[in-house]
Amino acid sequence: MTRRPSDHRGFTGALGREELDLLMGCIGGSPIPAFVIDRDHRLIYWNRALEELSKIKAEEVIGTSQQWRAFYSRQRPCLADLLVEGAVTDIPQWYGKKYLKSPLIDDAYEATDFFPELGESGRWLRFTAALLRDPEGPVLGAVETLEDITERKAAEAALLKAHEELEMRVRERTTELAVTNEILQRTTDHLSLLLESLPIVSYTRNASGKYEVTYVSNSVGEITGYMPSDFIGQPVFWQNQIHPDDRSRVLKELRNARGDGTYHCEYRFRASDQTYRWFSDFWRLVRMPDAPVPYFVGIWQDVTEEKRIRQENELRLQQIIQTHKLTALGEVVAGVAHEINNPVSFISYNIPLLEEIWDTLEPVFIDHDASAILCEQRGVTRTEIVQNMREIIHAFKMATSRINRVITGLKEFSRSDDLAGKKAIQVADVIQGVMVIVGGQMRKTVSVIEQQIEPGLPSVLGHFQKLEQVMTNLLINAYQSISPGRKGKITITARHLPRLDAVVVAIEDNGKGMARETMDHIFDPFFTTRRDSGGTGLGLSISYGLIKEHGGTISVLSQPKVGSRFTLYLPREGRSLPRMNPRLLFVDSDDAFLKDIQTYFLEAATWQIESVEDEERILQYLTDYPEVDWVICAMDLKYLSGWQLMDGIKKRYPLLRTVLYGRDGDGIQGNPDLNFNPSFTIQKPFDMDKLQKMIQEAGRQRL
Repeated sequence: MTRRPSDHRGFTGALGREELDLLMGCIGGSPIPAFVIDRDHRLIYWNRALEELSKIKAEEVIGTSQQWRAFYSRQRPCLADLLVEGAVTDIPQWYGKKYLKSPLIDDAYEATDFFPELGESGRWLRFTAALLRDPEGPVLGAVETLEDITERKAAEAALLKAHEELEMRVRERTTELAVTNEILQRTTDHLSLLLESLPIVSYTRNASGKYEVTYVSNSVGEITGYMPSDFIGQPVFWQNQIHPDDRSRVLKELRNARGDGTYHCEYRFRASDQTYRWFSDFWRLVRMPDAPVPYFVGIWQDVTEEKRIRQENELRLQQIIQTHKLTALGEVVAGVAHEINNPVSFISYNIPLLEEIWDTLEPVFIDHDASAILCEQRGVTRTEIVQNMREIIHAFKMATSRINRVITGLKEFSRSDDLAGKKAIQVADVIQGVMVIVGGQMRKTVSVIEQQIEPGLPSVLGHFQKLEQVMTNLLINAYQSISPGRKGKITITARHLPRLDAVVVAIEDNGKGMARETMDHIFDPFFTTRRDSGGTGLGLSISYGLIKEHGGTISVLSQPKVGSRFTLYLPREGRSLPRMNPRLLFVDSDDAFLKDIQTYFLEAATWQIESVEDEERILQYLTDYPEVDWVICAMDLKYLSGWQLMDGIKKRYPLLRTVLYGRDGDGIQGNPDLNFNPSFTIQKPFDMDKLQKMIQEAGRQRL
């Protein structure tokens, strides 16, 4: 069994024990050999796959800096060691031209090398090292994964060797043409069998002109749906299938590939079903002595699923970090609250005694002549001293009261999940109880309070008072966000969402809203925008913890000067909710474009317009999927007007951000018949990376 030491130094402090166990469990269960080192270069994980590859047991090296033993005969730094050391400039010293910076992950490098110490005759490995950082940025260590590509290298070498041997034999044995043909046929059959058995596509192409493909293995049909003849019979077929945004970059890299060594790039390739797949393309420039021009020999590998898994794992890791960060902080603040509580209790107990003593001394002080003389000498009056003393005692009371509120909040934030005492609760009853508490206060600044409670809501398992506390806090935040004099509106909705089998409660206001910078910290303890007015910054952190205690999720969607919406997802009978992420909705009539979108955006949902009834269906979809926070729509749609569709969406869901795109002549400048203005308009064709950056800068829903 793979072991790790009990002391993970910076890892357990930054990530948390549960998160680290989950991360190490994922690495340990992976069939890919991998190890993890901390910032002191000490091994903290050595998975089972690496034990099999290196024949070194984890317990032999865990806690040491002997990761080199698996690959080298003497001590030297591994790629992960160089990253942890910050010695990126030293990588060429150890790996020459056999490395490159990862195009997918920051602070990561990839390299390919031959290791003669592995196995009986050595192994070829492709290895990737990446830094591990905590959310604040400092380096915690590095992870290095290894892929055995010996068979692939052997196939490439066999292909090149076969071509070279073939040409040599043709020159040397022109008189033995019949024998040569027989040898050639046998060699070709052997190579074809070898290449077709690998999950890659091998090819050769010209190194000049239009880079025509001169050979491609039959396995291309399984990956792309095209036949080899499609590539060979049409000179520019391969180029035309590359995504337009990637084409110029790929051709430029081919033009620049004039030296020795292996070249690599990734791009999107359109398959026969019109979907785009991510290709990893490796090639080498080959020069034959008697050939007039060099040519490229290479392989294609479909890495679409690999890229999707990487994106999904990164998103899941961020969610785990946020959850465990709050859990770890809860343990700390419990101790802080206890330490503060004792001296504050002492102060609070003695303030009434001080006030009683002063009440006794004040008449004596006022009537005593000696006090008047003493005050005159100090330049103050007895009235000023009495007033100041009263103000000081009052300030003591206010300060200790505020400290007690903070301590209460800290204790609430750090509480453990209380499974006992949970009962079936009707959410409608909780809402009515909350309205009794804060309804009168809200109506002082809010003109309209609208309740949309679905009849016959199923019950949820939980604590009535805790849910009441959460909703009270959200309603107070909602009406405090509405400026005085504005026609304020708060909408409270509660409904059953069959898709999640959960009761969904939404509290929406038309207040001042929040910027992205505020949204990024909205659930962080002690973060508040109302500190001057008595805010402690614990209300939403406590609410977040209480909803988690009920097995639910809380989300917030907001736009500056438009308003905010907090949504509670409460599962029925304590069941677990499926994992939820913010979602984009793309609406278009072009099916090929919508398929292209899904190669870029992991969280994208797409809707192809097919009839006029689609408008109402889209509105219903947004009701069933409240995690949608952006709607990106084409202006020119079949059966529908993009402007009118988005106008209808904005009227029902004012907090959704909207993007309209189109070409010149599609009415991109606006629609004079509508008062609706989208959040953004962009012109086709547009860069997907720029769209993604625009969405991230404007902000997403927090879930």
